[in-house]
Amino acid sequence: MSRYFEDVQVDEELEPVEKLPTEDLAIDFFGRGNPTNPAFADAEAGRRMGIGGALVPGALKMSWMTQYVSDWAGPEAQIASIRVAFRRPDVAGRPLILMGRVVDKRQDGGKNIVELEVVTVAEGQPSVRGNVAVELPARG
Repeated sequence: MSRYFEDVQVDEELEPVEKLPTEDLAIDFFGRGNPTNPAFADAEAGRRMGIGGALVPGALKMSWMTQYVSDWAGPEAQIASIRVAFRRPDVAGRPLILMGRVVDKRQDGGKNIVELEVVTVAEGQPSVRGNVAVELPARG
């Protein structure tokens, strides 16, 4: 289903979506031989470090945010930009809720731009905050 610029309202909330980053998904995202941080490559290493398990890569959470917005916007939309701030780490095996709302809409250079604020929430706390600009089609 396509979403049109005229139908979007500022303060409109996106339907929340739950994701469950399993340990295998989190570890396989970068690969089991990732030298960056042992907790990205080995859940047991994360537990020994006091993290509680495998860390969920920020790039995985950012890709979920991008997909979340793309699903909301529809096939005729195009993501123009995404900026994120990583607030705290997430541990695999704990649900993440993706939530978002429209914070602005404008026409810019002939393009219909909608700005969204998107966040991942784990255990009631935001872990990643993002701002996503989406170009939506007009009803025509």
